[in-house]
Amino acid sequence: MNPSLLPVTLALGLRSTAQSLGVIGRGLGVFAGLGLDLQIVREETAGPAGARGLIGGEFQFAEFGSVPVVQAGLEGHDPLIVMAAEQVAALYMLGRSAGRDIASVGVLSAAGQTGFSAQRMLARWGISDARLVPLGTYPAIYRALAEGSIDAGVLTADYKLAGEVAFGLHELADLGRELGYQGPVLATTRRLAEAEPELVRRVIRAYVRTIRLFKTAPGEVVPLLRQHLGFVDPAQAAAIQRFYAARFQDRPFASEDGIARVIGSFADQYPQARTMRPEAVYDRRFLQSVLDEE
Repeated sequence: MNPSLLPVTLALGLRSTAQSLGVIGRGLGVFAGLGLDLQIVREETAGPAGARGLIGGEFQFAEFGSVPVVQAGLEGHDPLIVMAAEQVAALYMLGRSAGRDIASVGVLSAAGQTGFSAQRMLARWGISDARLVPLGTYPAIYRALAEGSIDAGVLTADYKLAGEVAFGLHELADLGRELGYQGPVLATTRRLAEAEPELVRRVIRAYVRTIRLFKTAPGEVVPLLRQHLGFVDPAQAAAIQRFYAARFQDRPFASEDGIARVIGSFADQYPQARTMRPEAVYDRRFLQSVLDEE
């Protein structure tokens, strides 16, 4: 810990490129350059458990899927989305075969974004008897698919690109395109945003600058990305960097339509979802002020 820097705590929902910007920005010195000592206190804390840690103050910021963040808002808490590198997640259902004879689907958790998305895709296909298998991490889902212990799994583009080559995995559905849910977000709490708005802006500035470097400095980014993912060779890591460099937004606003779709999908569980608007869990003003100054 550098005593001259301000400590800031972050959790990552899972180990993927879509949730790697904090890791990469720290590795490239972006956060330190803005006077921040970014401390990544949790690296695989997806779903409602991760949202509880954010709300409870275990960490100040989080890179999470939008589903648990919206659900926490519907339950009366104060999560706040402040930006999103992608508006739609590069999230896929992959299978051992190209058909839809699916008895088991690997997900991170049944209640998080992967399980939530898988359930809705299966329902669209009229598959009511497939079993969701909570495996906790993307590497665990990937291994289970490779070993054949599950028929399908929900994984990000990192694993899709690697798995198609390594194991002949098949894309069964592009869940981001099919469902239109807001992808991974950077979230904090409304309490922190109101108490320390300049800290929120400084963290967002670090993310904006990290996205810029992700796109323009692959020679520096790829080694950090490979270390973060842990399962890819240099050629795969370079392909993944190119894929996400084309996806990440220069102006990383979340999609209000995508957030509204997530809220609406909870209407059967939470009556208030029928009237809640995206701004209940999303504030674009912090990012806008940063972009106005950059």
